[in-house]
Amino acid sequence: MAKKVTPIPKGYRTATPCLIVNNLELAVDFYAQAFGATLLTQSNDPGDSFAVQATIKIGNSIIILQQESIEFGLLSPTYQANTGSQLHLYVEDVDALWSSALAVGAIAISDPANSYWGDRTGVLLDTFGHRWSLASRVEHVSKEEIKKRCAALYAPVEQLETEIALVPEELVAAPEAVIY
Repeated sequence: MAKKVTPIPKGYRTATPCLIVNNLELAVDFYAQAFGATLLTQSNDPGDSFAVQATIKIGNSIIILQQESIEFGLLSPTYQANTGSQLHLYVEDVDALWSSALAVGAIAISDPANSYWGDRTGVLLDTFGHRWSLASRVEHVSKEEIKKRCAALYAPVEQLETEIALVPEELVAAPEAVIY
C-alpha cells in the first residue's frame, strides 16, 4: 500500500515565503553567512550547470529561493529595482545577527533600536534586493502601554502634518525655491 501523501510537507508552515534572486547559489551562501541559514534542497537546470530552486532553513522557518527567470516572469527586486515585501525574523540576538548580515554586504535601512511594542528591531536590505526586519523581544508590554507609547510616538507626525498644511501653496508647488 502506498504511503499517504500529506498536503503540507513536514517542517513547512501554511505560508512559506519564496524569494526570487538573481544568483541563487550566491544567495544561498549569503543567507548562510548573514542569517545562519542551512541548505535543505537544491534543484539544478536539466544540464546541471546552475541552480534553479533551493530550500533553506533559518531558525525553524523554511524559505524557498527561486532563480530569476525573465522568460517565466520570475523577476527579482534587483531586476525591478524595487521590492514590495519584507521578511521578519525573530532571533535570539538581533545585534549579533545584524553585524553578521552587514559584514557580508547587507545595507542598513534602519539600525536596531528598541521599539514601543517591546522588540529591538532593525531593517536591512540584502544583496539581492530583499528587505528583512530583524527583531528580538526585549520586554513584555501590555496592550494599553503599547497604545500609549504609539500615540506618543506618532503625535509629532500629526502636528507636523498640521504645520505643513499652513505652508503657502507656492512653496509646496515649488519646493526648490525654499532657501534653507
